[in-house]
Amino acid sequence: MKKIQGIIALPSILLLCVSLFFDLDYLLYLSLAGFLLAMVVKQLRLRNRMFEMGHPDRNLDRHEDGDEGDLEIDVSGDD
Repeated sequence: MKKIQGIIALPSILLLCVSLFFDLDYLLYLSLAGFLLAMVVKQLRLRNRMFEMGHPDRNLDRHEDGDEGDLEIDVSGDD
């Protein structure tokens, strides 16, 4: 996926430079579409790490009625 992102993003950078140098609007829009596609690929890559990066409270197992059940956490530090 990282190679696909690079393959999409590098030509988009070149198109952006050419479009800004020669003031070509259609190449600007094409390069922006390439950047958008590269960012979508990046989000697809990062979705596998979403569980690791998410808030811990969101990852608790909840019952189907929305109640958290008997969840007790010992924070005293005693073993």
